[in-house]
Order: sequence, then C-alpha cells, then structure tokens
Amino acid sequence: MATAPQIESTGLKGYFAAHRTLETYPTGWYRWWMLLLTVFATIVSFYEFGLSSMLPLWMPSLHFTMRQFSWFLTGVVFLSGFSAMAGGPLADRHGRVVVIDLCLGLIILLTFANLLMTNFWSFVVVRGSMNLVAGLMWGALGGLTRDMSPRVSRAAAFGLLTVGAVGCQWLWVFVPGLTLRILPTWQGQMVLMGILAVVLYIPVLLWLKDLAPKLRMMVLDSESTGEAFESGDIPHEAPSSAMSAFSQLLGRWEIWLMVTGAVAFITVAVTIQTFGPIMFEQAFGYDHATADRLASYFWLLNGIMLVPAGMLSDWLGVRKPVSIVLALVTLAILFWWTRHFYPPLSSSALTWVILILGGAGASAYIPWTALYSEYLEDISPALQATGWSFFQLIYRSWVAFSAPVLTAVTAHYAFSEALGRHLSKPDLRAWSIGWATWMDVIIAGTMFFVISLFALRGFWKPATSSEPAGAGAPAHAAAGR
Repeated sequence: MATAPQIESTGLKGYFAAHRTLETYPTGWYRWWMLLLTVFATIVSFYEFGLSSMLPLWMPSLHFTMRQFSWFLTGVVFLSGFSAMAGGPLADRHGRVVVIDLCLGLIILLTFANLLMTNFWSFVVVRGSMNLVAGLMWGALGGLTRDMSPRVSRAAAFGLLTVGAVGCQWLWVFVPGLTLRILPTWQGQMVLMGILAVVLYIPVLLWLKDLAPKLRMMVLDSESTGEAFESGDIPHEAPSSAMSAFSQLLGRWEIWLMVTGAVAFITVAVTIQTFGPIMFEQAFGYDHATADRLASYFWLLNGIMLVPAGMLSDWLGVRKPVSIVLALVTLAILFWWTRHFYPPLSSSALTWVILILGGAGASAYIPWTALYSEYLEDISPALQATGWSFFQLIYRSWVAFSAPVLTAVTAHYAFSEALGRHLSKPDLRAWSIGWATWMDVIIAGTMFFVISLFALRGFWKPATSSEPAGAGAPAHAAAGR
C-alpha cells in the first residue's frame, strides 16, 4: 500500500486511481473475491440498523420510550435517505471504493462511540450519525456490485450483496441471543460488534478495488465481453451533477413503480428488522433471548436463499416471472400466519413459519434487484449508483414513515381490545390483535409488489441479445422483451 506522503502528494482521488483501480475487467475467482469484499463492506454499513435486539436494553438504560424511538427513527432514517441521494452521484462521478472506504471507517468509529451514549439525546446524535454516513455509501455498494457482475450472473451477484445486509441483521440478533447471558449489558454487546466490524473492514481496506471509468460504462453480458471491452473510448460520461443524474432517472414512471413496489414488499423484513423481538415478546409472550433467537430465524433462511434464488433467475434468464411466483408464495404464508396470531403458535411452529417466510421473501426480492439494475443500465450505465441511491431514499423514507404508524396501529388496536374487556393494560391476546392488524399492512404491501410487476411492460421472457449502452436499443425498447 502507498505511504501517507504518497497519498498526500497525489491527492486522495489520485491515490485511488493509481492503486485501487482495475484497468482490465476481473474474471473468475478474482471477480467473485471483489464481490465478497463488497459483502463484507455491506455487513458493516448496515450496523446503523442494528436496533431490534438492543432496543429493550437501551430504553430503560437511556431513559426513552417506544414513542420517542419511533419518532427518532422517522427523522433520522428520512434524513439518511437524502444523504443516500448525495452519495450515489458522488460514487458515479468519483468511483465507488473511495466512498466505501471513508464511510466504513466512520461507521466503525461511531460504533465504538455508542459507548459514550448516556441519555436519549446522545443516542440520537450517535445513532443518527451512523444512519447519515451509511446512507452516503449504499449507492456505491450497489453500483460496485453491478460493475463486477455481467448480466449472465447479475442476480447471483445481487443475492451475494444482499447476504451482507441480511447477514448484518442476523448477527445483530444472533450474537446477543447467544452472548447476552455472558455479556448482559448493551455496552458489552457494542464492543463485541465493533471488534467484528474491524475484522471485516481490514480486507476491504486492503484489497477492494474499483473498475476504471471506461469499464464501468459498458453493459456486459459475460466476463468474455468484459475482456473484449478493456480498451476503447468511453461511450457515456458520468453526469456532471446530482441534479443532472436524477433528471435523467426520475422522469420515468417505471422507475417509480419498480422502486415503490419493491419497498412495499420488504415491509415484512423492515418490521422484523426493527421490531421483531418486541413483537415476539408482546404478541407471543416469549422472553427477550428467545425472541431474539426467533427473529434471527427469519434472517437465517432469508440469507441462505439469496444466492440460490439469484442463480435460479440467472439460469432461467428471467427476473419478473420468478419474482411474481415467489411473491405469491410469500403472500399465502402471510395470510395463513396472520389468521393464527392468537392463540399463540408454539415455538416450533413459529420457527417454521418465520424460516419459510424469510426464505420465500428473499427468493422473490433478489430477481427484482437484477431486473432493476438491468433497467438502469438500459437507461445509462453512468446512473447505476444514482439509481440505487434513489432506491435507498424511498426505502428509508418508508422506514421513517412506517415506524410511528406501526407503533400507533399496534398500540391502538391492542388498547382498544384491552378496554373492550375492561383490562387496565393490554394482555397477550390484545397485543396479538394489535400486531395482527399491522400484518394486514404487510399483506397489502406484498399485493402491491405483485401488481407493480404486472404493470411493468415486458420482461416476461429471456432477452435474445444485449448491446453496449449507447450502441443498442433504448430503455423503452429493451422493456418490450
């Protein structure tokens, strides 16, 4: 690696261009190693959402309520969506790795800064800063995954990327579920997770590299076409500003439809991610360690199915039909589970429901990620990180909006049921009714995802050919396949 004086003399951007940029397209194991390093980076980037397992410990220690937390989540996640909108165009103009490395370093520092939290407002400052920094880098992570994955393996690559996000959520519920009896304080858990973050960051800092701009601007079917395009003129230039990038992107109704539909679909994952352990404690009566473990089962099969689902989509050569079929399977599971919230299912039955729901949801979502990435390519390869930053804006805005709505809906129906039975506070049955009502919102989101895919024109059969952007058909023509 270069020394500090070398970096200072060439400038940070010059250093990354000289030492962290690939001039030829990576192939074979080396390309998959780059993708695996991107997974490591994604795990650390999602530390901002490591909330659910710590929430029951933070609330009494830092003296805040669920209502205060929901408003915190609303504000900070909404703001992080706008930081994502800034980070995507930066990654498209200046490269992915420089953004990833700087933001990951800040995330790790802020993870250890969690130990300085003493009250609600210090919690707001530290965890809010983590959200803002993480938002900046997500467009770069999505863009780099696309750069390192030709279309023939695009879904598998995005499945691998999502393993990082899911793996982080699984770690944040599995590790506490395993170690809380040994390290019973949230401070001890933060030190443990911080050490894991450092271990993951070191190989990213040492070995993750960018593609040269001329390679990033190509639409590639396979590794062999990547090697063929290693020299020549750049067919597209990165947008000169964020405004220019988003003006090219957001004038297309298909982009809005695809993103809002997918975000509505992952409401179930958002709910388990942030409120899963609390839901299992309130609605099913489990203790905190058991609730953490049950929440981890959702992410277990979810994570296991991400890459196989992508490989299936790549093998079939289609994205949209696979997503529709598996989303309908997810919908059937949700219908059945919602109707069996009370009396509570046994722990073994609930384990199977959570496992299958996580696996089906992942299998439906991953083909969509490849479809969205390829649609962005058809518009312009120079908009990949920008497109993923827009997805993050809508996703984070929905998280921000849904948090207070979720707490209001579940509490309203739970307390209404308790009052109807002349109870001073909700019991297990009342909380079951409250959470089952929120499950109806999740069902509606899944139905909207299916409808949005049917409304998107084309993409029912494998593409017969693909050409470099600028040389082939425009996006609306590609959509007809």
